Amino acid sequence: MPHRLKMLPSGEQDAYKKDLKDSQAAILNVLDDQRNDSEKILKKNAIDEAILASIGDGLVVADKEGKITYVNQAFEKMVGWKSKDVLGKHIVEIVPRESEKGDKVLFTERVLTKALSGEAVVADLTNPFYYIRKDGSRFPTSSIITPIILGGVIIGVVETFKDITREKEIDQAKTEFVSLASHQLRTPLSAINWYTEMLLAGDAGKLKKEQRKYLEEVYKGNQRMVSLVNALLSVSRMDLGTFTLNIEPTDIAQVLEHVVEEQKPQIARKKLHFKFALEKNIPIIQGDGKLLNMVFQNLLSNSVKYTPARGTIRLSLGFAEKKDTLLLKVADTGYGIPKSQQGKIFTKLFRADNVREKDTEGTGLGLYIVKAVMDNSGGKVWFESEENKGTTFFVELPIDSTTPTQKA
Repeated sequence: MPHRLKMLPSGEQDAYKKDLKDSQAAILNVLDDQRNDSEKILKKNAIDEAILASIGDGLVVADKEGKITYVNQAFEKMVGWKSKDVLGKHIVEIVPRESEKGDKVLFTERVLTKALSGEAVVADLTNPFYYIRKDGSRFPTSSIITPIILGGVIIGVVETFKDITREKEIDQAKTEFVSLASHQLRTPLSAINWYTEMLLAGDAGKLKKEQRKYLEEVYKGNQRMVSLVNALLSVSRMDLGTFTLNIEPTDIAQVLEHVVEEQKPQIARKKLHFKFALEKNIPIIQGDGKLLNMVFQNLLSNSVKYTPARGTIRLSLGFAEKKDTLLLKVADTGYGIPKSQQGKIFTKLFRADNVREKDTEGTGLGLYIVKAVMDNSGGKVWFESEENKGTTFFVELPIDSTTPTQKA
């Protein structure tokens, strides 16, 4: 017993012993609680680790500098790298990314960089890219990359991705089928078109008023079918890589004027206010006249189609700010594109909800074709839109191009 305790009266000694015992019990309880909390944390961490490890998609976490801080087992299996070999290394070094054509994607151009700026990015079958395995082989990938935010500050990114080789094979088979079917449809449709024109011209005798009316409806319906088949053929060729770009000197102003002339009857029928501004001294550019005609026709016809009667359309072609590119603008006061669907507008077969209700004949292929042509010919296309107020499409075309004849 401590010397100080012996000096206390017996009653106070008992009280002191009791307080000491209570304090020891309290300390032991605190230690037990801490041990239990530690065990719970370790157990939770083990569960979290097991969940992340068992995810079927590849998972990689990187800090704000792009250095890897975590990968799961699916990542290891898909790319061939072990976790211990990649932690602390730059993600671009470990999993290089290529475009479908095999071009390396730099760190500044990767969607990872967009995510670090706060944007969640989805890359799917409509915008394919490839990851390179440790052994040098590559596989098509779809992914979702999201910024990690702590206290309002971006501290890194997390990406989940999966191998979509099977999905691409299925998509390829569907594309080949569409191409074959479209080719087979062209011959009978051309025959119907030819014979209908002959009948309407009176080559087989004079038509009665009612007969002419019916034949004109057949002719219009057949023209719509021909347009659809041509669009399907164009899309399938682009998807299969058999769409040839014939780069040659092209009078872009003349191409645009031709498209305007084609649309004038529809513009007049809807009594639209149409304003066309063509800057002086538009140069001859290197491009594919037929494809550019298709781009302009799709954009202008969409504006005409999706702008209510007596609305306004403004079309202009001039020099961009840098003067080394031309800028086409197609602005309308039409239905606009819902904000929630603007990210899908260049997707194959996609049509916004608000226009599907008003026009049932669209294919959802026009803007997909426009984007594909621009992506494969050195140009750019983008838009600004507000529902029920209108849309403006922008197309940027390089003036001096050394782009050789290539396949899209």
